[in-house]
Amino acid sequence: MIQLTELQTKIMGEFYSFNATKVIYNKKERKMLWSMTKERKQDFDMDKIKSDCPALSHQILKSYESGKNIQSAVFSECVYAQTLANMLCLNYFFNCLEGENIIQADVLKLLQSYSLVPRYVYCNEDRSRMLIQAGGRYGIDCALVSVKDLSIFTIEFKEPGAKTSEPDLPKYEEDGKIKITEDFLGKYPQFKDMIEEHKDLNFFEVMGNNIHDFSPESVNIAVTNNYTKKYADIICTEDSKGYLVMMPVNQVSLWAKIEGEIRPSGRNNYKVWNPQALKRFLDEIEATYNKDKVTVNKEKLALRYERGGSGKVSGYKINPLFFVYIRDCTIEGNLISFDIDRVRQLKPTIAGKLNFKGLNYFKVKEYYGM
Repeated sequence: MIQLTELQTKIMGEFYSFNATKVIYNKKERKMLWSMTKERKQDFDMDKIKSDCPALSHQILKSYESGKNIQSAVFSECVYAQTLANMLCLNYFFNCLEGENIIQADVLKLLQSYSLVPRYVYCNEDRSRMLIQAGGRYGIDCALVSVKDLSIFTIEFKEPGAKTSEPDLPKYEEDGKIKITEDFLGKYPQFKDMIEEHKDLNFFEVMGNNIHDFSPESVNIAVTNNYTKKYADIICTEDSKGYLVMMPVNQVSLWAKIEGEIRPSGRNNYKVWNPQALKRFLDEIEATYNKDKVTVNKEKLALRYERGGSGKVSGYKINPLFFVYIRDCTIEGNLISFDIDRVRQLKPTIAGKLNFKGLNYFKVKEYYGM
């Protein structure tokens, strides 16, 4: 067994000294709340949610005010953080996003060294210990800080089925072949081996299909080094019975099925960078042209739906890589017209994935002799 670090031994020893604790809202309950929030329903007890988990309450209210949906993972992060705070008797809550900045300068400087931006703080009465739920593109989810000696434990929260990270890959050329750049590998070195295993990948040939055939070794590097790069000491998730579980990041493959994935059609879209390929694909569906205006039979296009499961049509797909927003289309009968420069192209992504199916709190505790 890989030896735990001193920090991992200390925090896991404390965590497993408490009785097994179920998360305050289990996966089924969170899914229900998330669906209700997404639909902007008003018929649930916000006062109870605020009492149980004020960070979650704040996130829901922000969603209602902004009109933007919350990612389901945010629900889990708030719930896991609150459950851990309850276990550690950190019973005082402060909302940094609403100006309740109680973090002293030296602690704030420590957090900044980890690229963390405080969102919510859970602390004891004398504020000598703080669980700080944070944000930041390259930072972890949470930090447990002892204020007196500035000792810090860094924590990543993960749902039972989750991705470690999913950055955009570099833009490919007109030949469709994957591109490996030094800039990308400098930012995301954990994915080098996964990319090397598919160095001849052509996105035009595999569009519509995600790639999963990676060696266990390359995926393990991507998953483990993702957390090392982000300075996480431990991961918290929930087991199959809803108990909060803690494990060392460098041993996550003992407890989760890990998998790699390249998605030719990622989350983010951009102005078309392969105009020749776009023209070729439009010709294949018998598009007609009037200068920069393109007209296509509606039956040749697939529907594109809004993210978040609302069921609302947001656009039309030319193929899995190219689409146009419905707001940029003119529809007359079965014909759809749009300016060719309004077409968007999806960037590919790469990710490591974790699945904690069958995870058991008591087996983890026993394994580490806690």
